[in-house]
Amino acid sequence: MTFNVDNCKRCDKVFQKYYSEYCPECYTFIRSELERCAEYLKNNRKCTIPELSKATEVSVGKIIKYINEGKLYSHDYQNLTYPCYFCDTLIHRGHLCKTCALQFKLEVKQLFLEDGYEYDESTNQVRNVNKKADWNSVDKFTVGSHKKK
Repeated sequence: MTFNVDNCKRCDKVFQKYYSEYCPECYTFIRSELERCAEYLKNNRKCTIPELSKATEVSVGKIIKYINEGKLYSHDYQNLTYPCYFCDTLIHRGHLCKTCALQFKLEVKQLFLEDGYEYDESTNQVRNVNKKADWNSVDKFTVGSHKKK
Protein backbone atom coordinates (compact mmCIF):
# COMPACT_ATOMS: atom_id res chain seq x y z
CA MET A 1 0.00 0.00 0.00
CA THR A 2 1.40 3.41 -0.95
CA PHE A 3 0.52 6.68 0.67
CA ASN A 4 0.41 9.88 -1.32
CA VAL A 5 2.25 12.26 1.00
CA ASP A 6 3.59 15.73 0.37
CA ASN A 7 4.89 18.78 2.19
CA CYS A 8 2.34 21.51 2.81
CA LYS A 9 2.90 24.46 0.50
CA ARG A 10 2.27 26.87 3.40
CA CYS A 11 3.78 25.33 6.56
CA ASP A 12 5.99 22.58 5.03
CA LYS A 13 4.46 19.93 7.31
CA VAL A 14 4.25 16.41 5.84
CA PHE A 15 0.65 15.33 5.28
CA GLN A 16 -1.34 12.73 3.39
CA LYS A 17 -2.34 14.44 0.17
CA TYR A 18 -5.87 13.95 -1.11
CA TYR A 19 -7.00 17.03 -3.02
CA SER A 20 -4.96 20.05 -1.95
CA GLU A 21 -1.39 21.32 -1.83
CA TYR A 22 -2.04 22.31 1.78
CA CYS A 23 -2.32 20.26 4.95
CA PRO A 24 -5.82 20.16 6.50
CA GLU A 25 -4.98 22.87 9.05
CA CYS A 26 -3.60 25.31 6.46
CA TYR A 27 -6.42 24.51 4.03
CA THR A 28 -8.95 25.37 6.75
CA PHE A 29 -7.08 28.58 7.57
CA ILE A 30 -6.99 29.69 3.91
CA ARG A 31 -10.70 28.89 3.50
CA SER A 32 -11.47 31.02 6.57
CA GLU A 33 -9.51 33.95 5.10
CA LEU A 34 -11.38 33.64 1.82
CA GLU A 35 -14.74 33.39 3.58
CA ARG A 36 -13.99 36.53 5.64
CA CYS A 37 -13.08 38.39 2.44
CA ALA A 38 -16.19 37.18 0.60
CA GLU A 39 -18.46 38.08 3.50
CA TYR A 40 -17.00 41.57 3.80
CA LEU A 41 -17.25 42.15 0.04
CA LYS A 42 -20.97 41.24 0.06
CA ASN A 43 -21.74 44.28 2.19
CA ASN A 44 -18.92 46.58 1.00
CA ARG A 45 -18.84 46.31 -2.79
CA LYS A 46 -16.88 49.54 -3.24
CA CYS A 47 -14.05 48.78 -0.81
CA THR A 48 -10.40 48.86 -1.83
CA ILE A 49 -7.83 46.14 -1.22
CA PRO A 50 -6.29 48.01 1.76
CA GLU A 51 -9.78 48.44 3.28
CA LEU A 52 -10.55 44.76 2.74
CA SER A 53 -7.21 43.82 4.28
CA LYS A 54 -7.80 45.95 7.37
CA ALA A 55 -11.36 44.70 7.86
CA THR A 56 -10.55 41.00 7.42
CA GLU A 57 -7.00 40.90 8.80
CA VAL A 58 -5.83 39.25 5.56
CA SER A 59 -2.67 40.87 4.20
CA VAL A 60 -2.76 42.91 0.99
CA GLY A 61 -0.25 40.49 -0.55
CA LYS A 62 -2.44 37.47 0.20
CA ILE A 63 -5.52 39.20 -1.21
CA ILE A 64 -3.65 39.94 -4.45
CA LYS A 65 -2.40 36.33 -4.51
CA TYR A 66 -5.94 35.01 -4.02
CA ILE A 67 -7.15 37.26 -6.86
CA ASN A 68 -4.43 35.97 -9.19
CA GLU A 69 -5.17 32.35 -8.23
CA GLY A 70 -8.84 32.92 -9.11
CA LYS A 71 -10.03 32.45 -5.53
CA LEU A 72 -11.33 36.04 -5.28
CA TYR A 73 -13.01 37.70 -8.25
CA SER A 74 -11.93 41.33 -8.38
CA HIS A 75 -13.80 42.14 -11.61
CA ASP A 76 -17.04 42.10 -9.64
CA TYR A 77 -15.75 44.96 -7.46
CA GLN A 78 -14.72 48.16 -9.22
CA ASN A 79 -12.30 49.40 -6.53
CA LEU A 80 -10.60 46.06 -5.88
CA THR A 81 -7.52 46.97 -7.90
CA TYR A 82 -3.76 47.13 -7.42
CA PRO A 83 -0.89 48.66 -9.44
CA CYS A 84 0.77 47.13 -12.51
CA TYR A 85 4.27 45.89 -11.69
CA PHE A 86 5.89 48.33 -14.14
CA CYS A 87 3.76 51.45 -14.60
CA ASP A 88 1.42 51.57 -11.58
CA THR A 89 -1.74 51.55 -13.73
CA LEU A 90 -4.48 49.99 -11.62
CA ILE A 91 -5.38 46.44 -12.68
CA HIS A 92 -7.87 43.79 -11.52
CA ARG A 93 -5.74 40.68 -12.11
CA GLY A 94 -2.27 39.54 -13.14
CA HIS A 95 0.98 41.41 -12.82
CA LEU A 96 0.92 43.72 -15.86
CA CYS A 97 -1.59 46.08 -17.41
CA LYS A 98 -2.50 45.45 -21.06
CA THR A 99 -0.11 48.15 -22.30
CA CYS A 100 2.91 46.80 -20.39
CA ALA A 101 2.03 43.19 -21.31
CA LEU A 102 1.93 44.15 -25.01
CA GLN A 103 5.22 46.05 -24.73
CA PHE A 104 6.83 43.08 -22.98
CA LYS A 105 5.56 40.71 -25.68
CA LEU A 106 6.92 42.96 -28.45
CA GLU A 107 10.32 43.25 -26.76
CA VAL A 108 10.62 39.48 -26.33
CA LYS A 109 9.58 38.98 -29.96
CA GLN A 110 12.23 41.47 -31.08
CA LEU A 111 14.93 39.67 -29.08
CA PHE A 112 14.03 36.37 -30.76
CA LEU A 113 14.03 37.97 -34.21
CA GLU A 114 17.47 39.48 -33.53
CA ASP A 115 18.70 35.99 -32.65
CA GLY A 116 17.65 34.58 -36.03
CA TYR A 117 14.18 33.26 -35.31
CA GLU A 118 11.29 33.98 -37.66
CA TYR A 119 7.76 35.24 -37.12
CA ASP A 120 5.05 32.83 -38.28
CA GLU A 121 1.97 34.84 -39.33
CA SER A 122 -0.29 31.77 -39.34
CA THR A 123 0.29 30.96 -35.65
CA ASN A 124 1.21 34.48 -34.48
CA GLN A 125 4.36 33.07 -32.88
CA VAL A 126 8.09 33.43 -33.14
CA ARG A 127 9.61 30.10 -34.04
CA ASN A 128 12.88 28.49 -34.94
CA VAL A 129 12.04 27.32 -38.47
CA ASN A 130 15.34 26.45 -40.12
CA LYS A 131 17.72 25.78 -37.27
CA LYS A 132 18.42 22.32 -35.97
CA ALA A 133 19.10 21.93 -32.27
CA ASP A 134 22.84 22.26 -31.72
CA TRP A 135 23.50 21.54 -28.08
CA ASN A 136 27.12 22.73 -28.39
CA SER A 137 26.16 26.22 -29.52
CA VAL A 138 25.07 28.95 -27.17
CA ASP A 139 22.78 31.81 -28.08
CA LYS A 140 23.32 35.30 -26.68
CA PHE A 141 20.77 34.71 -23.92
CA THR A 142 22.51 31.72 -22.33
CA VAL A 143 23.95 32.52 -18.91
CA GLY A 144 26.98 30.87 -17.35
CA SER A 145 28.13 28.84 -20.34
CA HIS A 146 30.46 29.44 -23.23
CA LYS A 147 30.70 27.94 -26.66
CA LYS A 148 33.50 25.36 -26.95
CA LYS A 149 36.05 25.93 -29.67
